[in-house]
Order: sequence, then C-alpha cells, then structure tokens
Amino acid sequence: MGQNSVTKSKMKQQSLCSGLTVRAFLLAMFATVIMAFWTQHSELVIDSPSFNSIHPSVAGFFAVICISLFINPVLKAIRGAWALTQSEMLLIYSILIVTGPVVSIGGVHFFLPTLIAPYYYATPENEYAELFHHAIPSWFGPKETEVIRQFYEGSEGAGVPWAFWIKPLVLWTPFLLAVYFIFLCMNVIIRRQWTDREKLTFPLVSLPLEMTMNAEPSWHFNRFFRNRLMWVGFLIPVVLHGLNGLHVYIPSVPSIQYRNFNISRYFSERPWSAMGYTTVSFYPCVIGISYILTLDVAFSGGFFYAFTKAEAILGAAVGWSGSSSLARFPFLEEQGTGAFLAIAVLGLGFAWQHLRDVVRTAFVDTRHVDDSSEPLSYRAAVFGWLGSMLFLIVWSTTAGMTVLAAATFFILFCLFTISLTRMRVQSGMGWIHGPLSVQDFMLATVGTANLGVTNLTVLSHYYFMTGEMRGVMSVMPAQLEGFKVAETVRIPPKHLVVGLLLGTFIGLLLAYFAALGTIHEFGGNILNNWRLRSMPTIPFRRLQSVLSQPRDPDWLGIQFVAVGFAITMFLIFIRRHFVWWMFHPIGYASAHTTRTVRWVWFAMLIGCLIKYLAFKHGGIRTYRKLLPLFLGLILGDFFMGGFWGVVGWFSDEPGYLFFP
Repeated sequence: MGQNSVTKSKMKQQSLCSGLTVRAFLLAMFATVIMAFWTQHSELVIDSPSFNSIHPSVAGFFAVICISLFINPVLKAIRGAWALTQSEMLLIYSILIVTGPVVSIGGVHFFLPTLIAPYYYATPENEYAELFHHAIPSWFGPKETEVIRQFYEGSEGAGVPWAFWIKPLVLWTPFLLAVYFIFLCMNVIIRRQWTDREKLTFPLVSLPLEMTMNAEPSWHFNRFFRNRLMWVGFLIPVVLHGLNGLHVYIPSVPSIQYRNFNISRYFSERPWSAMGYTTVSFYPCVIGISYILTLDVAFSGGFFYAFTKAEAILGAAVGWSGSSSLARFPFLEEQGTGAFLAIAVLGLGFAWQHLRDVVRTAFVDTRHVDDSSEPLSYRAAVFGWLGSMLFLIVWSTTAGMTVLAAATFFILFCLFTISLTRMRVQSGMGWIHGPLSVQDFMLATVGTANLGVTNLTVLSHYYFMTGEMRGVMSVMPAQLEGFKVAETVRIPPKHLVVGLLLGTFIGLLLAYFAALGTIHEFGGNILNNWRLRSMPTIPFRRLQSVLSQPRDPDWLGIQFVAVGFAITMFLIFIRRHFVWWMFHPIGYASAHTTRTVRWVWFAMLIGCLIKYLAFKHGGIRTYRKLLPLFLGLILGDFFMGGFWGVVGWFSDEPGYLFFP
C-alpha cells in the first residue's frame, strides 16, 4: 500500500512538472479570451499600447507577470499545493506569446480589411474596378456594398453581418492554419541544429525563466523577485512610463522626454542632410535586451545603422542620389533583402548534415535519428510541411494563380520567415520590420508582364502576411522560443504542441469575433489607421500603379540585392574564421530595413557599452551581478505596457503608447 502511495505521488509530481495540466491549459485559454478582446480595444480603439508591435506579446507577457508576482504568491500563502509550478506558468507563457500575434497583426488586423479594401477604396480615378476587380475570386471576401460600408463606417447597432462573413472566413481559416502549421513543422525540422549544435542564445527566454522559478518552501517569492537590484531596474521604466502615462490622461502632470530626440536637424546642409530623419531614444527594455546579447550583435545593430547613414551621405556627396539610375541609392531595402536571403540560405546550408538526417529519417529509416524528444516526429514534420505547402499552392491556383508563381511565393515566404526566426532567437530583436516584401522582390525580379494580372492580384491579397514582419511571420519565432522554454524546464514538447495548436485555432476564432465586433461597433474609419486603412490599402495602390504603368525587371535593384547577399556571406565567413570579428551579419541585415533599428539603435549601443565595461572592469562576475538590473528594465517596461493597457480598457480616448 505504501509503495502504491509513493507511485501515485511520483505520477502526480510528473504531471505537475509536465506543464500541460488541466488548470494550466484552462488558464491559458481564459487568458487568450481576455487577450483577444483586450487587444482589439487597446490596438484598434485607443491606438495604444501596441501589444504586438514588440515581441514577445506584451499582453501575454503581462499575464504571466501577474501570475508570478500577484496570483501565485497568494495561492501559495493559502495552500502551497495550489500554486502553479514553473512548467505550468511557462506553458501558459508559451501559448500566449504565439496567440498574441494571431489575435492582432499576426492574424486578423491586416487580414480582415484586406478582403474588402479593394472595393471600398475603388474610385473612377484609380480604376480599381477596370484594372483588377475581375481577377479577385468571388469567395475571397464580402462584396455587398452595404456590408463593406458597415465595416468602415459602423453598423449603427446592427452588429456584424455574419451571413456575409461566414463563407470567406470558413475558406480562409484553413489557409491561415496551414501557414501557422508550416511554421511549426519548420521549427521542428531546424530546432535541434539551432539549439543543440549551434547553441543560439535565445535572449528573450531569460526573463520568463527567471521570473517563473519556483520559490523555496519558506518563501512566497522566488530569488529573482527578492533581488533588490532587479527592483531598481524595474522602477526606472515604472517611473518613466508612470509619469508619461499620467500626462496623457492628466496633461497637468509633467512628462519626461527620453525618446525621439531629433539630431538630424543639426545636419541641414548637403550632403549631411541626406542622412534623413535620425533620432536618439532611451528605451529601457532595449537597453536590457542589448545587455543580454553578445557584444557583437548589440554593437553591430547600432554600427550598421550609422553605416546606412554614411551610405546616404556618400550618395549625396558624389551626386548619385540626384541621378535617374541611382536615385534610390543606397537601395536600403534591396541590400536588406539580399541579407535576409543569405541568412536563410546559409543557415540551412550550415545545417545540411542535420537536414540530410531529417530527410532520411522521414523517408527511409525512421530509426536513423532519435526524434522522440522532438515536438513532432521528423516524418510528421517533413510530410506536414510538404502537405501544407501543397495545400497552399492548390488553394492559390484555385484562386487563379499559376503553379510556378504560387510555389515561388511560398518558398520565398518560408525563406524570409526562417531568416526572421534566426535573427530573433539570436539577437532578441522583437521589432524586426523586414526589407522588401516577397511580392516586391518577385515583381522586381520578373516584372509586371511575366506575372500577369491574376497572379499580381492574388499576391496583393497575401500582402497581409509579408508587408510587416511583426505580423504573421512573427508566429514562427514565438513558437521556437516556446520550444526552447519547454526544453529548458523539461516540459514534454508534444504537450506544448497540443497547447500551441489548440491555442492558435481558438485564438483565431476568438479574434474573428472580437475584431469584427469592435470594428462594426465603432467603424473602421475612426479606428487605428495603420492596421485598418493604411497597411491593407498599400498592396492595391501598388497593384494599380504596376498595372497602369507596367514595370520591367529592376536589374539595378537586383544587383543591390546581390550586393547585400555577398556582404552578408562575407560577414558570416569572417565570423566563422576569426573570433575577434565584431561585425555581425544580423546587425547588417536589421539595419538595412526601413524601421527595425531606426528607433532603437542608440539604446542598443548603450546596452552594449555597459556590458563591455562590466566585462572589462569586473569580468563575468560583474556581468552576472548586474544582470538582474537589466532584466528589471525589461520587466518594468513590459509591466507598464500591460498596466496602461488595463487603464485604457476603461476609456475610448487615445491611450499611452510605451513602445516605440
């Protein structure tokens, strides 16, 4: 009898350590429901805080902060067994950082208005109807004039006309789920290479691991929350965002200016004025993340941003920017596109032995490699990727695309997403915007005539996935960070996959309901401009332009894509042979995008400098001693982002935006 009791105790302990307990999953789903509705109000109605403009999801992170800091200590004080374990809290965290983008820009915010924008914004002057309306499949979205009007102008209490939305949502939902599942399969295929063999750093994982550590039996809070230095770091963003947030709601309260200092006004003469708008900002969370990064990554982000400014000044000095052929010099996004492709291609190239083993395990010998510890078996991952790709290509050809155009798009889409994922898990930059979109790169490569009206029209509807890397693409790095968390605290990865798949599906359905309800209540025309009006109309304005004035392949732009590819290959080659080399290819790639480093370059250099001084004057002991201070900066930033989001929920007035 005693042995049975011990066995049951061990089984119970293993269940708690697994993470996927009933209460953990229910809490994750409950938090997803709240996040789905909370996000619509904060991001659409009051324009802030932008929970998913920085990753991991602020709303998801805030939920785990509240559990760790407030709920769990109370549960432990009442009865120790009621407190959630670290694995349970991290399972909740891993689900929420994936569903956060899904209920926002990674799912519905760009997607829903894309379905009707080409009709609402059609005018006799832009000739949308004549140019491409005939190429839009009838099942892509509602076409009824009144339904479209209600989306942008409000339904005046009539609610959502679901009868017209159900069919397109039912047809698009498998498409979106296939995209998210492709990400999951690619993560399973590449995970072991990046985490075990190359040992990428995953800097954004450090804080959730620290703050969810189980407290000692005699304490209500763990060591992280008992560290005074952490609270010093925490209080810095609390004071900054506290005063500035109060200033938004009570203008008589003074604010503290610590971001967007315009320094370009001091360089008003040619050629220096070519550097363009340049600001200095002090984002606490960016300083904290940069302290965690390796010195070369943190330094390179700021260095290569300055390098892009030097390129622009050089172009103005020698007259390139004034000529017709080089007017776009330094071809920032083209260089960035080459860099992103190089990071993806070489990242896969360095993993060729691992990928060979994966393919062999999937097709030939399931016993060739032990994949029992993977989230999915390699066979399931490989065939899942192939099946999902086939589904997306067939779906696209049903919409009118050619097989070649559809296959090219989704292969490039996967490469860009792999590059984004590697950059995020190695650099911690959760705000990467990206270079040229996949559509723009395809158009620049082959021109208007070779793609044709139908291909271009369908590709324009896919812009919601590619125009903003903080959107749909951000789901893949969030999934991989969840796998890293699961590995670290020994959550069975297959349990996490179940949570992620269910969370993604439930989150997407909730997001449809919450977003359409909010949009029809207020009217899209008075809600967030970027998400509902600007971003969804960009692809159709460009489509109108390239159909009205057909473009040939942009050979000069492609040459600069090749330049970016070559420079990145050179940087990677040098890094692999000289450990002292300080210039990281991720810094080059992120700097050669439109907005990734523009806001944060100075904060990255500050974090890098402090880390350098800590190592120089105190070594690894000083670095580790100061680490809680910088984790506190990140924690305080994200906490205040969530706090002002809670405050904003009770108001329809513009709220406080903590980042950027």
